[in-house]
Amino acid sequence: MAGKTERRRRQRIDVALPIKIEYNKQRLLAETKNISVLGTCLETDKEIPIGAALDIEIEIPKLSLRETGEKRWISCKGAAFRCQPIVSEKSKGRYGIGIFFRSFAGGEEKAIAKYIEYFLQQESEKGKIYMRKRKHESK
Repeated sequence: MAGKTERRRRQRIDVALPIKIEYNKQRLLAETKNISVLGTCLETDKEIPIGAALDIEIEIPKLSLRETGEKRWISCKGAAFRCQPIVSEKSKGRYGIGIFFRSFAGGEEKAIAKYIEYFLQQESEKGKIYMRKRKHESK
């Protein structure tokens, strides 16, 4: 069986970030399952209509050393492009939601891009450390 071809245009990372969504006078609090500068996926117990215009806030960590541990909320507009019931006993009554980001307030798209780059760099460093340990242990 052939491997699945990646269709995404931007790097997506698996990370749980707090997210607030408002649409049709409804509010939803959740966590991202993954995120890129183009959009995010999440799981929730509420259905969001495909095409619904969304006001979104995402909490991301600040990255400079003097701001360690702090977080900031970034705002953007988006739209739901997927809403599917999750088929599993564990997630019964929940929906997988795909969101496309349309526009960011004050160019905050850069904040997500910077966070993704930082996250990938940290994961790469963890992998290098792990491989060095494995190499050392095998001697």
